[in-house]
Amino acid sequence: MLMVKDVPAAIKFYNEGLGLEITKASPNMAELDADGIKIIIHGVEEDPETGGSPILSFHVDDVLEAIATLEALGGKLEGRIREPFFGKVAAVRSPEGHLLSLLQPN
Repeated sequence: MLMVKDVPAAIKFYNEGLGLEITKASPNMAELDADGIKIIIHGVEEDPETGGSPILSFHVDDVLEAIATLEALGGKLEGRIREPFFGKVAAVRSPEGHLLSLLQPN
């Protein structure tokens, strides 16, 4: 579960940015499907604590394209794109401050 201030914006970020299917949605809560993993987006009135938030990791076909799409939706690249032996890896912060790990496998 991710606690966010703006549920509709978070839905758009994860749906349009990473292609997660919206299975349920209301003004204050949403359920997204990440290849069988359920991610719940829940609205809060105060700033959520993001320091202890989980890091969501996604395999993407093209890390540069994914970063560009997520940045257009309010995300921010954290650090640089790394290229270890197994592919390209990047970290992106969502507009709500959650950390996403993106992996483009070789």
